[in-house]
Amino acid sequence: MSAEPQKPAPPPPPPPPPPPPVPPHQIAPYYQPAYPGPQAPRVRTDGRAQAALLTASVGLILDLTAILLGATAYLLVLDSLLLGLVLGLPAMVLGALGYFLARSSQGRIAESKGTIGGQGMATTGLAFGVAATAVGAVLTLVAIVLYLLAAFGTPPV
Repeated sequence: MSAEPQKPAPPPPPPPPPPPPVPPHQIAPYYQPAYPGPQAPRVRTDGRAQAALLTASVGLILDLTAILLGATAYLLVLDSLLLGLVLGLPAMVLGALGYFLARSSQGRIAESKGTIGGQGMATTGLAFGVAATAVGAVLTLVAIVLYLLAAFGTPPV
């Protein structure tokens, strides 16, 4: 051991200075547009196209209702089979009305050169009208045949 007296330990170094404060972030100013952007002019839908789609759709609904009522009556052996199939006649009339309205509407839309819209609606009404007329005609024919068989019986052979 040495005879030298021990010196006190040097003081610890001071802590580092704190970091400088973070400046506040600048928020970009919000500018509202002066005027709304231009809008495309609305094209008016042809009323006949709407009517064609409506009448042909109702015709198809009547056809489906007649088929469901007829099938239910047949499966349950009810006597009201004709009641369901009689709905084929109004469906056939509504289908034809929808078809002719759609054809008229397609002509008006073609002549308007883009000022009247509804071409897709008219085409759908045309297709639904053809379908409703065809199915309604078949249902009406079946109803007539079943009525005649019920009234007069089977024909002689």
